[in-house]
Amino acid sequence: MIQLDNAVEHYKNIILNELKDEKITCWIAGGCLRDYFMAVPIKTDIDIFFPNIFNQNKCAEYFKAKGGEVIWESDNGMKIKYNGRKYDLVKKYFADPQATIDVFDFTVSMFACDSEKIYHGESSFIDLAKRQLMINKITYPASTMSRAFRYYQKGFRMCLGEMAKMVEAIQDMPKVIKQEQPDNTDEPPSGDRDSIFIGLD
Repeated sequence: MIQLDNAVEHYKNIILNELKDEKITCWIAGGCLRDYFMAVPIKTDIDIFFPNIFNQNKCAEYFKAKGGEVIWESDNGMKIKYNGRKYDLVKKYFADPQATIDVFDFTVSMFACDSEKIYHGESSFIDLAKRQLMINKITYPASTMSRAFRYYQKGFRMCLGEMAKMVEAIQDMPKVIKQEQPDNTDEPPSGDRDSIFIGLD
């Protein structure tokens, strides 16, 4: 499909080819791909995921050696400004791009790209076209709800059935709430900074 091939070429030219030349295994996932397929200005940072800490560290050191500016770093990730773009190097590791998006909370953010292909959820393109907010997985209910509000501001809507899932997940939260990992929406995983990244907006 031409649109998917174009997306791969787009992100290869931005950064994936450069990192591949350095033998860094990584892929992009989340909000920047969602916005690309929505054909809207991409305002989110580029979230880069890795299979292990070795590749994440290698990428961070490469960016810094090439003049990249570290904006912040936490246990969840590192934000670096490099060649005029902001990248979130996520410190949550997955075997591959598909395993990465399988844990995202909303289907409309379930997009990933490596130097070979685009990965996506079964209904991601349909839900994106309809601007319908469908739940894939809720790991951190409060963070997912926070992201849902942001999606509403972008014109997405959630049906009553999906709302019920959200309410049920919130009700099942322990009364003594452990602080969920910081909202990483554009700060630690851009994609979405909430709760480390499960969603990436």
